[in-house]
Amino acid sequence: MPPTVTIIEHGRDGQVLYSEGLLHTITGYWEFGGGEVVTSISMGTRDEWRQHQPWALERRTTILRFVAEEVIRQRAPTCSPTIDEEQGVILLKKTGDRTSGTSGAKDDGTSSAQAAAFVRRYKNYKAMLMLGVLALALIAGAIWWMGKKVLSVAPANGVPLNEAVRYGGPDPSDPSGIASLIQYTDPHLPEITGRGGNTTTSISVLLIPSTGEEPEVVPLVKEVAGQGYALARIIGSDGRTLWCDATGLFGVRLNDYKLIKSEDLQEANPSLDTRWWSDPRSMDIIDGRLHITNADRSEGLDVDPETWKATAVAPKVSSTRFNKPALTDFMAAGFLTPSGAWFGLHSAAELEGEFKPGQWVRSVESGDEAKEQRQLCTGTTEPSSDGDHHRIKSIAPLSEATYLNAALLRLSATEAPLQLADPLSVLMLYTSAPGVQGTLVIARLDFSGKVLWTADTGLDRFLLQRILPNGDAFAFVGTRPPVEGKLSEPLVVLVDNVTGTITSHSLWR
Repeated sequence: MPPTVTIIEHGRDGQVLYSEGLLHTITGYWEFGGGEVVTSISMGTRDEWRQHQPWALERRTTILRFVAEEVIRQRAPTCSPTIDEEQGVILLKKTGDRTSGTSGAKDDGTSSAQAAAFVRRYKNYKAMLMLGVLALALIAGAIWWMGKKVLSVAPANGVPLNEAVRYGGPDPSDPSGIASLIQYTDPHLPEITGRGGNTTTSISVLLIPSTGEEPEVVPLVKEVAGQGYALARIIGSDGRTLWCDATGLFGVRLNDYKLIKSEDLQEANPSLDTRWWSDPRSMDIIDGRLHITNADRSEGLDVDPETWKATAVAPKVSSTRFNKPALTDFMAAGFLTPSGAWFGLHSAAELEGEFKPGQWVRSVESGDEAKEQRQLCTGTTEPSSDGDHHRIKSIAPLSEATYLNAALLRLSATEAPLQLADPLSVLMLYTSAPGVQGTLVIARLDFSGKVLWTADTGLDRFLLQRILPNGDAFAFVGTRPPVEGKLSEPLVVLVDNVTGTITSHSLWR
């Protein structure tokens, strides 16, 4: 798909979106300049691309030049660009007017007559054009009155927009579950040019309660034009409300799924300027509350989850939204059990390498996604003088059984694998079989290597998108294995940590 550049305006500033299809998008920001600089555009530093857009890093120079040329072509034809490739800043400077001068020929009366005739013809043409426009408007109004379905294209099913996230509050009694934004194409007139000029988008939020109740789809906004939906995101939950940025601030009250708008917050805080609620980009959930900062980050507000009353606080900055955990953050290769023994999943090569006797290990070793057959192993260790590392004294497989892509599951990159009681055990993920039909399987096993249960999620192991951990049930987001001629269905699959019971929910809505 050829790259595109979309410019979104918010008064004197806005966004610049560089897109290569739905999966590859870079968001930049623009604002009007001063002096010789007409507009300045920031597309992100090289380090930011290395962290968030590694797919574009090698083509950074080409992409920045393409963005500059497209912005000039679309909005600033009299400007020329200056590009700082390291910082990703593009300055558009005015190069001068391109209008031509006038000649000094004398008027013998002929040109005046021709001009007068042209004015008359133009007035007649304008009158005919207005009549034509009026007629078309009457026809269009009649079609609209008879029903939009006369010429409209029916909408397709909703598809997931951005990433699914967990929601819940600081109190264990707060509603919790999985949430995902869903994008719908609105009914529209048939598109002839292929440019999507007649197409608008509606955004809803899908809520999957962790209690096992039926999922709820709550509409947020309709008829979003252009690429305005591309920046939509779930801000987070304060325990009572799930807050979303969907071309504006929206909330869903979690106990009854009532939709909350910025007008409701203004009503609860009548003395505040309405501009506080106008830009959700400055909003995050921090310390269990919706936190808002003003445009220059000089002031901040905290919104009470119960009353929606806002309190002035020092502005806080959060980078949580940019911290996308890797799948391996929730995987461990091995760890020291409460009894002091080593327990891990290792391949034959690893047992001859980094996990052979004499090697030093940390109390928890991170896992990876190497496509290797691994065995459950146990061993003995002795600690170093500082206690941070342990030297392997002996290690051996517990059985002949092997597991492809195997690792132990944990709740975060800083924790040991999750341990369950009665009996004391851990969770393992692995791939059912090599090749494109391999699915993600979860198993519970005790420290003797005995498998207590297995649960096949039905998700394509190699297209797994997210792991959403929880002490009660892990959630996995991905698609079914490919079927020729069909689009793979996106799913959220929850696996009960104790029983292995599986609950699957489609993200097609």
